[in-house]
Amino acid sequence: MTPPMKLLHVSPRVRGQGGIESQLQRHAAWDAAHEVDSVQLALFDPASPSSVSEPAYATRSFSWRDTPAAMRRSMARALAEQAGRIVIWHNAWGLPWFGDVDGSTRRIVYLHANEAYFREWLPGLSEWIDGVVCDNPAAAKAVSRLLPELEPERVIGLIEPIAPPADLSLERPARKQWVIGCAGRLVREQKRWERLIPFVAELQRLEVPFRLEIVGEGPLRPWLERRLKGNVEAAFFGWLRGADYWRRLQSWDAALFFSDYEGIPIVLLEALAAGVIPIYPRIGGSLGDEYAPRVDPRCHYPAGDPAAAACALRDLLAEPAATLAELRRRARAVTAPNQISVPEKEVADFARMIASRPRRSRPPTGGRSPRFCDVLPLGIVTRAFPAALWR
Repeated sequence: MTPPMKLLHVSPRVRGQGGIESQLQRHAAWDAAHEVDSVQLALFDPASPSSVSEPAYATRSFSWRDTPAAMRRSMARALAEQAGRIVIWHNAWGLPWFGDVDGSTRRIVYLHANEAYFREWLPGLSEWIDGVVCDNPAAAKAVSRLLPELEPERVIGLIEPIAPPADLSLERPARKQWVIGCAGRLVREQKRWERLIPFVAELQRLEVPFRLEIVGEGPLRPWLERRLKGNVEAAFFGWLRGADYWRRLQSWDAALFFSDYEGIPIVLLEALAAGVIPIYPRIGGSLGDEYAPRVDPRCHYPAGDPAAAACALRDLLAEPAATLAELRRRARAVTAPNQISVPEKEVADFARMIASRPRRSRPPTGGRSPRFCDVLPLGIVTRAFPAALWR
């Protein structure tokens, strides 16, 4: 009998509500059901108050106070316990610092972003990589261009799956206020939700009647609540799951995005499946850059320009009811491939293929030379010396 394939997923976070965390949850369930010996190791998940250990999950519970030197010692111990596995480094976070002690038989980088995120540092990691998984085909093309030394079969692009309820309706009632939805992690970095404030100001200047519905949590929520209070009708729902989440999406006329970089994002796919009109930035290389203009070219506004997003939304919502109904139909139609995809199987098959090929990455023999920033708290390193994260 063939022994099960052994995988180790290393990710900044494993438990949570974000897109990467959702993907990892699906991988854990699929692997367990298909005899893949899979373990997930989080770098920053808080430690569980429970004393019960989980054989397929662990966290190092790092914070901004930890130094790279202390993190290396902690990771060396954790990775030694999992030696002999194919190690999948999600977004390559930690690979330059811990790859030389990862005990891997092969190494795969799993990218959950577009080229803007990895363009500068990915070529410098080539010697540490046996294969690359991207969560959208456009990112895979960018990787092949940036790493021409990788054989084509060592890079794959996935189609991210979604599972909307069968009874989702595309109908929207006639109403005096448009319902504009926002969803995800309420943060500045990457998601740039602070841009919601100038967007609202411009929409008010344009005299568009609307209200906001915001699904998600994050450090920007208190700030957004203060800035919006008394200025616009806005409801904050926190994280929603299951039927509550899909009912909320189904009530939206449009969904907003302000990101600087993305791989998909998943909430965009879910909103499209619910017939929501997207307002998505032209960041390039994400699945949203492909899908949004297929609904309507006006859905794809200049990145970093919330006023342009407001103007695009005004123009779209001014269309006749029949045109809006057609846009909602198109929105659902573009997600048809995502409703039959099984990327967990594709990743497992890809890992088996990589294991069957000669190793091209550097073996985990230790020997990373110390850096001056290794004794600084991580919070200082990420702000003052961000390039050190990739060396």
